[in-house]
Amino acid sequence: MEQFEFHPYARDPGTGEHRRWVELEPGIEQMTLNEDAATGRRTVLQRWRAGAANAQQNFVHDYVEEIFIVEGDLEDTRRGGRWEAGAYAYRKPGMDHGPFCSEKGCLMFIVIVPDVE
Repeated sequence: MEQFEFHPYARDPGTGEHRRWVELEPGIEQMTLNEDAATGRRTVLQRWRAGAANAQQNFVHDYVEEIFIVEGDLEDTRRGGRWEAGAYAYRKPGMDHGPFCSEKGCLMFIVIVPDVE
């Protein structure tokens, strides 16, 4: 991971280039804030437009995922439960989760840590 002092999130202080939002699915975008190509560790912002829902019916991955909802809401459409700003999730590798939708839209801060065990 690169070490950065405070800076505008939309500009990479190392390169000066603008960071870009990348569409993951319709209405769902992600921006990488920092990453380590050698380890796979990443921090990202993910935003969902109001009414967005992911098409993938469930997620299972081989890394630790920490998510903090900064604003808006996110709903688990399979298991139930609706979370709003301030909600936090910690998922170990192999945890089955999703699909999700967002009524109001949301912004999430996500940390991805590869499993090294």
